[in-house]
Amino acid sequence: MQLRGEAIIIRPQVRADWDIMRAWRPFTDPLCFIYNLPSHQTTDREIQGTALSNDPTRRWYTIEDLNRQVIGRLSLREIDGQRSARLGITIGADWVGQGYGTDAIRTFLDYFFGEMGFFTLRLDVAAPNHRAIRCYEKCGFHHVGEEYREAGSDAQLAFLQDERYYHIRHFFVKRGNKNLVLFYEMRLDRQDWAQRRVKPE
Repeated sequence: MQLRGEAIIIRPQVRADWDIMRAWRPFTDPLCFIYNLPSHQTTDREIQGTALSNDPTRRWYTIEDLNRQVIGRLSLREIDGQRSARLGITIGADWVGQGYGTDAIRTFLDYFFGEMGFFTLRLDVAAPNHRAIRCYEKCGFHHVGEEYREAGSDAQLAFLQDERYYHIRHFFVKRGNKNLVLFYEMRLDRQDWAQRRVKPE
């Protein structure tokens, strides 16, 4: 399996991809700390074992640019037969904001709903992640729910006191001794995908 978009290639993930991804430059925006791959060696082995296992509820893919440089990863989890699955996607810090994510998702949707024959694709995204939300909306996903999730320690969220993050503070709440952040649930069904392919927005 190899999918080709306008500027990306998607293929099944192999173990060597994780060595490349670990060498990516980390995100410097403190809001993006959850996107940085773990650096602890044991954790890396555990993640690789999960990613490359034969778990029927998960599939893992690597995203390359047209020069075959590894620039991202894409995953399906919570696979339920051909009924539904949950999407995960990460683009490395050096390639964010260049349209690779949108290209990768649109390319993968054709494969997911077409050749793979699924009916529904879901995803969850942190409400402060405006760039990702815009990308998902452009690809046809719509909001179907929301919930609060744990967001890290007081020290990890101290950056919110900076005025540059004033516009996203309302997404974070404190309940007891836990910091929480709002997450959106989004969804795209095969019927909506097919209609968009016939008459794209």
